[in-house]
Amino acid sequence: MASLGIIGLGLIGEALSHRFIKSGNTPVVFDLKPEAVAAVVGQGAIAARSSRELAEQCDTILVCVQNDEQCVTAVSGLDGLLAGARPDTCIAVLSTVLPSTIISLGELAAEQGVFIVDTPVAGRGMFSVEDGTMSVLVGDEGDLVKRLEPTLLQFASKIVPAGPLGSAAVLKLAHNIVVYAGFAAMIEAVELARAAGVREGLVEQVTRTSGALSELSAFHIPYYKHFRDDPHAPGEDKALRVAAALVDKDLGDAVALARGLGVELPVAQLLSHSGAKIFQAGE
Repeated sequence: MASLGIIGLGLIGEALSHRFIKSGNTPVVFDLKPEAVAAVVGQGAIAARSSRELAEQCDTILVCVQNDEQCVTAVSGLDGLLAGARPDTCIAVLSTVLPSTIISLGELAAEQGVFIVDTPVAGRGMFSVEDGTMSVLVGDEGDLVKRLEPTLLQFASKIVPAGPLGSAAVLKLAHNIVVYAGFAAMIEAVELARAAGVREGLVEQVTRTSGALSELSAFHIPYYKHFRDDPHAPGEDKALRVAAALVDKDLGDAVALARGLGVELPVAQLLSHSGAKIFQAGE
C-alpha cells in the first residue's frame, strides 16, 4: 500500500510531487486535468482515477487545490477522499481556505475516524517547495503535528503550530494580507519612480537597504517587470489570471472573516480587487 497521496497538481502540487519523487518516495496523485497527472506520472508518480481511489491507497494525503469549493469537493464529494479513506487516515489541507471550511470538513471526517488538519504554506510558492525552505502552518494541538512532521520536512524548513483546527487557515489569511499589501506598495513605488525618470533599480536598492522591502516583495519585482514589459510565454497569461484570482479570493476571505469577528481591515478591503494589477493579468 502506498502511504502518500497528493490531490491537485497545480504549481504547488506538481512541485511537491517532484520533490517527493526526487527524495525516493512514490506519491499517488490525482487531478481533474489528465495532462497534469501525466506530467508527474512521467516522473515516477502513480496515478489514481479519483480522490476516492487515491484515499483507498494512502494514509497521508496532501490537498493542494485552489479554493474552498474545490477543497470541499475533493474531500467530501460523492467520489471524494472521505468516500475511500480508512480510519486513521490523515488529510492535510495545504490550500488557503476559510477556517470554517476546515472545521466543517474536520467534523465530517471525525465521524469516520479520519483526521483533517489545516497545513497552509508560506514562502516563495513552488520555488520554496523545490529547495525545501517552505514554512508550513499547522492547525492542531494534538499528535498530528508529530505524525505529519516527517512528510512536511521533506519540503519545508519550518513547521509552525498555530493552535486548534482552523487556526492555521486564519494565520495564512493574515500572512497574505501582509504579502499582497507589500506587493501593491512595491508596484506603486516602482511605477512612481519610473514615471518621474528615476533610474531603474533605485527604488529596490533604497528600500532594501532601509529594510522597507520584504524578501517576498523583492522576489516579486523581477517577475512583475517581466510581466509588465516582455512578451508572455505560452501559458503565462493563464497562470497570471489564476494567481490574480487567488489574490482577490484570499483578500476577500480575510475581509469577510474579519467582518464576522467585528474587525475592520481597511487596507485588505482596498486591495481586495487588486490581483490583476499585482500580477499584470489584465482586467
